[in-house]
Order: sequence, then C-alpha cells, then structure tokens
Amino acid sequence: MNVRRLLTCLPLLGLAACAAQPILPQAHIGPITGTVQIGERLFSCSQAGVFEQREGQLQPLLQPTWRPFALAGRDAREDQLGTLLVGGGSPAQSGQVALLTTCGTVLTQAVVAADLIYAVALAPDAPRAVAGCADGRVLHLSLPDLKASPETWQHKGPVVAVAYSHDGALLATAGHDGKILLGNANAATPATALVDHTAPVTCLAWAENGWLASGAHDGKVRLHDASGRFLQVWSRLGGEIAWVGFAARQLHYRTVATPVTPSRAGSLDLP
Repeated sequence: MNVRRLLTCLPLLGLAACAAQPILPQAHIGPITGTVQIGERLFSCSQAGVFEQREGQLQPLLQPTWRPFALAGRDAREDQLGTLLVGGGSPAQSGQVALLTTCGTVLTQAVVAADLIYAVALAPDAPRAVAGCADGRVLHLSLPDLKASPETWQHKGPVVAVAYSHDGALLATAGHDGKILLGNANAATPATALVDHTAPVTCLAWAENGWLASGAHDGKVRLHDASGRFLQVWSRLGGEIAWVGFAARQLHYRTVATPVTPSRAGSLDLP
C-alpha cells in the first residue's frame, strides 16, 4: 500500500475504532437521584448513568441498560480498591444492582428484585451490602457476588433509605410506611420497628456515638439512640426533609425544593 493510500485509510480506520466504542452521555439526564463522596472524589447518578465530578467536569463511569437510582461507596483499603454500589432497574420489571470500582470497572451485576431498587448501602467493615426495594423488601447482599440472603426485612411501602452504623454493627432502613427498622447488620435477629414518625420517612444518618437521625415527608426530624429509644423531635423545618447528617456536634438537614419554595438548609443543636 502506498503512503497516499495509507493516509487516506487512516481516518476511516479511526472512525471504525470510534464506532466500536460505546458513546457515553456527558451530562446527567433528569434529576440526580444518588450522590456519594469517597475521600475528595464525588460521584453521582441519574437515568443517564454514573458520573464522577473531576475539575468541574462530569466524567462518565457507567451506562447500564437499566436506570440507576441509588448510589453508595466505600473507600479503598489495603486489600481492595474503592468500590461503588449502584441500584436501580426498570419500573415494575426488574430491580438491579452493580458493583464497580471507582475507576468504572464493573465487578458484578445482578437482578435481585422484580421492581426498582430505591436505596443501597455498603457495610463499612464486612463483605456485605443492603438494598431497599420498591416492594418494601430489604435485601441483605453478600459481596462481591451480590447474592441475596434468605433473611429479609419487610416494610409495607417502598424502602427509600438504608444506612449502616459507623462500626457496621447495626442497620437502619426507612420507608414510605413511616417506619424505621433497626437491627443487627447481619440480619441474624428480627429487626425492631420504630413507629414514632407519622409520615413517610425519607432519609437516615448515623452519628459516630450511635445516634440515629431520620427525616420525614412532613418536615420533621427525629433522633433515636442505638437501642431505638426516642430522644428528640424537631418540627416545622420548612418542607419535606431530603437529607440529614451529623457534623461539628450538630445535626444538619436540607429540605426538598418545590416550584414555589427553594431548598432550605439548617443546623440543629443536639441534646
């Protein structure tokens, strides 16, 4: 082949190589439904896939054939890379989860339910995870195979929040039934139902001392200790609670934005 002909073919070869690579979207589509920070790295997901924020730009990591809805992460350790757990699926068809490295390498994918996965969490110090389902089930998953154990907890509505305690010993789950289920993370014993909320529970957070905060659709935030004992309630915080978290000896919260009311953030003094 002469040089001129070779140069003519090179662009075509380049196009063929590009065509063989999947084209990932470079921006979120629809609302961002899951975020997680691992060290200084920030990851998020929407129906477009899973992305990492790098230097002000979104870098695509994963574009599954199903819709991602929930995201959890765990930092790298001596014996393993940092990992992400993605949950989602297809409404009324499948609930799916995927385990991948923070570089985007998929380790395992599995269909675990017949409807969407709304919430996921990774245990901080054990090879297990948890997934909250649209049908109210709480699935306890082994890692890295993502197999569900026969033990399940059950809500009477979609499960929208799941969280392990900082030491990994306890697990809390919350649902649209207004209940919080609290129990051993290994699901060896039945969970205790906390029924203080009178509206769907929307978010959960653990403090390092074992206190559990929960936010609800009615704008209230409640605080329990590790045994499930009720400690305090805060009301009239400006709308549905979207997020709660502990920092600097305070409980922080953020409300859901509406067409007429912007999202509001605030801090609460702990007892």
